[in-house]
Amino acid sequence: MNSTQHRLVSTYLDDLTRALADLAPPDRAEVLAGVREHIEAGLAARGGASDADVSAVLAEMGTPEEVAREAYSTGQYAERPAPLPAGPQTQPRLSDRSWVPGLVAILQVLGVLLVVTTVVVSAAVITGVQILLWIVVALLVGTSRLWTAQGILLHILLLPIVIVLMWVGVLVGQHMVAAIMVPSAIVIGSVWLIIRLTVAAQRRAATGQPLSR
Repeated sequence: MNSTQHRLVSTYLDDLTRALADLAPPDRAEVLAGVREHIEAGLAARGGASDADVSAVLAEMGTPEEVAREAYSTGQYAERPAPLPAGPQTQPRLSDRSWVPGLVAILQVLGVLLVVTTVVVSAAVITGVQILLWIVVALLVGTSRLWTAQGILLHILLLPIVIVLMWVGVLVGQHMVAAIMVPSAIVIGSVWLIIRLTVAAQRRAATGQPLSR
């Protein structure tokens, strides 16, 4: 068997071929041919092609990346640009940052408490502050990839649903039990939903795997 057909040599040459991907095919073939000759000469000098012999010769050659860098930066390939190193990962968009789920949760809880308090105290349903909180939440969640489509819909509909439920509560609020139970159930249910949505979004933010949109 030809020494360059050894499995370790084949793997090495395959890796080197990928590292030389930016060279023109004739130049790449020339570099690979030179490397094969060097490997054959090294193994011939050792008088064998055992795994230990092959590993020693390849170690003397350097890693495929080192050989490729030398090919790009020396000799007739000097004018060719070396492959650019992998750059830093792009920063996530603002609405995909890890602090966004927590901020959205705080705004939602404030919105729910404000709706409940306003209705209980003054029998009013909608205020300018509630609308502002809803707009901010809708913008953050709607432009983020940390929530599923269902999660986005639930976040956007939460305050309107709370307002409707509290309005219904006003109609039956003449009963003392209903006047206490309805706001309590709304707050507990809303907080439970917010926590579930927030935990799922924070998990995606922590793993750096936002949903594709």
